[in-house]
Formats: sequence, structure tokens, C-alpha cells
Amino acid sequence: MKNNINKLFVYEKYSIRQALQCIDTGARGIALLVNKDKTLVGTITDGDIRRAILKGTSLEDSVEKVAHFNPVSVNQSMTREEIKDIFIKKAVKDIPIVDDNNRVIDLISINDILLPEGKKNPVIIMAGGLGTRLKNLTKEIPKPMLKVGQDPMLQHIINNFKQYGYNKILLSVNYKSEIIENYFQDGFSYGVKINYIKETKRLGTAGGIKLAREYIDTPFFVINGDIFTNLNVENMMNFHIENNYDITVGTIRHAFQIPYGVIDAEKNNIKQLKEKPVVEYLINGGVYCLKPDIINLIPDNQYFEITDLINICIKNGRKVGSYEIKDYWMDIGKIEDYNKANKDIYDLICSDKAGESNDKQ
Repeated sequence: MKNNINKLFVYEKYSIRQALQCIDTGARGIALLVNKDKTLVGTITDGDIRRAILKGTSLEDSVEKVAHFNPVSVNQSMTREEIKDIFIKKAVKDIPIVDDNNRVIDLISINDILLPEGKKNPVIIMAGGLGTRLKNLTKEIPKPMLKVGQDPMLQHIINNFKQYGYNKILLSVNYKSEIIENYFQDGFSYGVKINYIKETKRLGTAGGIKLAREYIDTPFFVINGDIFTNLNVENMMNFHIENNYDITVGTIRHAFQIPYGVIDAEKNNIKQLKEKPVVEYLINGGVYCLKPDIINLIPDNQYFEITDLINICIKNGRKVGSYEIKDYWMDIGKIEDYNKANKDIYDLICSDKAGESNDKQ
């Protein structure tokens, strides 16, 4: 059973007020009336309650006064096409999924069916940061909603995953989360399915992952919400799975020129002098692939960075891999980075159009 489906359950002893609170908490516009064995009895929508109130029904009355008994349901063994036919014939928005004993195991919406099925691997986008280094730009909106070109940075991240078939998006939100939720809603308009992971306090990049564990049962992505890239994410996930890594870190090769002559000396004897040498090293690119069981290493309800998680894995002998990102990549942490990304996007668009033109020839 999906852990979060329990939030939608109401019982026969409940009042209409309690059912309304359940609908609000579940954020699906519906509650499922079940018995103590989780067997489906009926459904209640916010519209059912609203119409009952208009007719004079009290919020303290029994939930049975507003429930639809013998509701439409589908068995977990049914195919996607069979479920789609039932949605069309019954003209409903949501349908409970039950097992052979009529116990509720999930809830499916018409949007779930209309969207392409996509890859099974979820994508967690860490979109709860304060963006303090961007100063006045993030006073009114969260950093991931800053526009790069015509669209918010977060939309670019989602679109890049979507084009490779990864359309199951988990947004970890905190600062001014209502702006993100109002813009993307359930993601249907953007061709993805979005669930929101809400931090009540700042938990760091790994602490937020722990809140998403109920959605995770396959290898998954984590990406910071301020990374602007056209990374081929499918190649990265394939690399992660084929090498059986517990965590794969997307890395960037960075070069730095030392502005002085560097002396290699042993005691007082100079062995070599290199004039302004270039030093290369790999830096963390803020994109990761993880095995599901790695979540168990993250403490509950504590601030915990993904760098801490990586170091724990290394200490415990788990496999941690490096996937070098050779595509365009920009960490938009400072105003100069943001300005450069806005300049670069037009070059990327022109490059993409040129590529499409050459393909047609």
C-alpha cells in the first residue's frame, strides 16, 4: 500500500468536519470511506460536502450522509488501457485501486492516465532554498522560480528530465512554496506528475530526500533547484545502474590557473619550476543518482546534507561513482552566474535550432 494513501482514509464514525479535514490534508479533493480492514465502502469529495452544507447539513453530522456508496473502483491487476476505458465510461476524476479483497491500495486520477507512462525512476528537485546570495532577486520569489530566458529555472529542469521520459517529479519545497505550487500545480499542464514534499523546517539536501521515501522504490535522481543544464540524464541513470553504484555524483571538470610560478622543492633543493600551471580537478555538479535503500542512512527530521550522506557511504564501503558531465552546466548561486545563464540560453536555443535545421536537410 502507498504510505500516503492513508491520509485519504475516513471511517464510518467520522463527522463531515473530520472528512473535510482529511480532504484538506490529502490535497486530492477526495476522501475514501473505508472500514477497519481498509476495505473500500464509499467516496466523499469536497463538492459532495459543499452541496450538503448548502442543503442545511451540519458539519457535525455523520460522514455517511455525504458518502457515495458502492463507488467506482479498479483492480490492481487491470491494465492501463482497461482503467482508461473505465474513466471514459464513468466520467469520474479519481478512482480507487483495490486488491482482490477490495482493500484500497492506491488512488489514480484521470491525469495519471492521460499523461505518458514515462520512466519509473522519480526525480527529486530540491527547491526549498532561500537563495540569499542572489540578494534582492529572491526577496519576493524562491530562487528556482527566477526566469532563465522566458521560463523559470525550475521549468527548465523539469523539461530536461521530461524529454528523456522522466515525468515523475517530487518537488521538495519550503521558502515561499505557495508560489511554486500555484505555478506548477499537479504538473499536468507541463506533461509531468508532480508531488510536493513539504519541509516544515530546513533539512538540507539529504534531509529533504528522507521525506520522499514513500514515493521511492526504484533508483532515483536528486538535483538542486538552481542547476541549469542540458545534461543527458538518461545516460547518467544508465551509467549508475550498469555500474551498480549506490550513489552516482554528477561531476564537472574544473580548471584553475595558478597566477604564480610554482616550485617543486625537496628540502632546500628546487627540483622543478612550473610557470603559472593549470590545475584540473572534479567538482560536485549538484546532480545525483541513488539506490532506494540509501534513504535508510539519512536520519529522521534532522538537517543533513547530501555531502554527509556521500561520506557515510564511502566510510561504510558503499560504491560511490563519478559521472563526468560534459554537457552545458551552470550552478546559479550568484548574480553573475544568473546573468551568464540568461545570456547562454539564447546561444543554446540557436544551437538547437541549427541542429534541427541540419537534421531536416
